Formats: sequence, C-alpha cells, structure tokens
Amino acid sequence: MAVSCGRYIDALWCNDQRSNVWVWLRGSGWRKLDDRNDDASTNLLAIASAAKAKGWAVSVHEETRGSTPYITEIYDFSNGAVGPTESISFSVSECIYGWTAAYDQRGTQITVRIRLDFDAGIDATTQANLRNTWRSGIENKWSGRFGCCTNPGCIGRCVLNFRVEWVNSNEHHRVRVRVGPARSNMTTWDTMDTGDVASHEFGHMLGHPDEYSDSNCPSRSPVNTGTVMADNTEVVERLVRPFCDRHGVAVYTV
Repeated sequence: MAVSCGRYIDALWCNDQRSNVWVWLRGSGWRKLDDRNDDASTNLLAIASAAKAKGWAVSVHEETRGSTPYITEIYDFSNGAVGPTESISFSVSECIYGWTAAYDQRGTQITVRIRLDFDAGIDATTQANLRNTWRSGIENKWSGRFGCCTNPGCIGRCVLNFRVEWVNSNEHHRVRVRVGPARSNMTTWDTMDTGDVASHEFGHMLGHPDEYSDSNCPSRSPVNTGTVMADNTEVVERLVRPFCDRHGVAVYTV
C-alpha cells in the first residue's frame, strides 16, 4: 500500500450500486473508494466531498485489487501524519553490541516515548532544563529535513517529523540520567550531555548503529561518516529512508 501526500480531489462520481463511489485524484485519474465496509465507504465519501468542495490537499493510501485502483484511507489535511499508528520494535546487532529499537510511526510522524530516571541529587530545575535541551536538540536535528513522497511536488505535506515524549510509563526506552561528565550510551545519559549527544542516542533508539571507529568493531561499515551516528552532527538521507520505505515511497530533501 502506497502513501501519497498533497493530493487534490477534482471530481466525484457514483451510481445507484452499493458502495460504488469514484473520485478523480489529480495527476492519477479515477480511484474507487474502498467498498469493503459501508461505514468506511461513507466516511471516505464525506471526507472526499469536503476536500473537493474546500480545495483541501489530502493524504491518501492507495492499493490495487485486481485491476481496480482503490483509495482505502484519507487523512489529515494539515501535515503528513497519515494512516494508523504502527508500533515498531526490532532487534539490532552490531559486532559485540545489541539492543532493541522501538518507536511509533504514523505516516511521516515518528514518536519515541522515553522515561528518564534521574539519579538522586539532580534537582527539579536541572531535570526540566535537561528535558528541554534534549528534546529540542533531538527534534531540531532529526525533523524537517527530509520527506516521504511519490514526487518532489508533494513534499510540503510529507515532511518527516520526529517527536520525543517524556513519560513515566509505557515507554519505548528507559534511560538512567547520572551526574556528568561520563560516557553515555542509549540507556545511560548524564547531566553534561548536550542536545547533539541526545540526538546520537536517539538514533540508536530508531535502530541505527554507531558510525565511528571502534576497536571492538574493526570491520564496522560505514565508518567515520561525519553524521549524527559518527560525530553527533548531521542527519543524512539514508538514516531516514526506512521510514519512507515502510510506506513504499521515496525520500526527498526538503
């Protein structure tokens, strides 16, 4: 099933047959609204009608059954957060290291819930400042740089955005926070860590291994890449490609 964003519905057509509604999707032609469930078909028709009347750009899920192209979902007029939320979790192994990546993805919005366990002696003001520093560092570095799209022209509705939620339960990842400076990893941060450091550890939570030289991993590749996973600097296209691959669309630079 492919996702496309920034699409316009220019016409609708139906007859007296049950759940037989078609829309003209600009640039693609006629698409039938999903007819497997009467309530779902009615809801799709209501959204499609409003989108046509108001000139909204919509995000759609399409699939082909037999020779018939269907629209199965229409979502969100304000951003690229299309479709149901998928809870993603998978094991990662690299030389002597191993961990579990976990996050939620809803279209082009990726959310990671993190529980911070602060060591005794770290006061509430410091805790609040660190949360702000780390969230801003992570979201500013990962978000708004790339998008998932069927063509470059629809990029405005499909920008990848990464969100951090600090939680006390139901976390994707649990992180101990200790007084720094000290060496950090995905599950242990310290009070001297910058937003750039947090962005690197966030990359592990998404499933990316380190990309710096390590005597424990002499065959590591790629290495010394000048990216967030090497020296805490840049997010590059290949690091976000899996989030677009999940929807069967390409990655474009914003």
